[in-house]
Amino acid sequence: MRRGTVLLLGAALACAKAEPPPPPPPATPAVDTAAVTQAAADFGARFAAAEKSGNPDSVFALYAADVRLDVQGMPPLVGRAALDAAVRPMFGTRTITDMQLAPNETAVVSNDLVLQGGTFTETYVEKKKTMVEHGRYASTIVKGSDGQWRFGYLMAIIDSTVAGR
Repeated sequence: MRRGTVLLLGAALACAKAEPPPPPPPATPAVDTAAVTQAAADFGARFAAAEKSGNPDSVFALYAADVRLDVQGMPPLVGRAALDAAVRPMFGTRTITDMQLAPNETAVVSNDLVLQGGTFTETYVEKKKTMVEHGRYASTIVKGSDGQWRFGYLMAIIDSTVAGR
């Protein structure tokens, strides 16, 4: 009996000296769907304005550093540097006069991630001729550590190109 008491006392002392268990990880913040949906809408407006500005740097700043683009007629582009190399020359040959994004689906995944798809219309002048492109897009819009929203992925499919009148 004495041996059992000693073992029990030893176990109790060992438990008393043990470190307390670590606190549970902080709870994930609740998703603020309304705020994130508004941020996605604001991002779309900033993107359209950047496209119309004619400044490629303001456009490229709206893409994550590790962005992937799948745009009809181009090989897949991965990273902002690849985007810059492929797209910057277009800024010298065309002037975008209007860009409209019309999301038809916005799915808020978290406070930092939105999936969005819809249609777009881009009007530009190239070789003194006005052109209008109509198409569809699918994207992920991600919030970076700096609090800025950017495209993490963008797929664009041009459905038609029509010469303006």
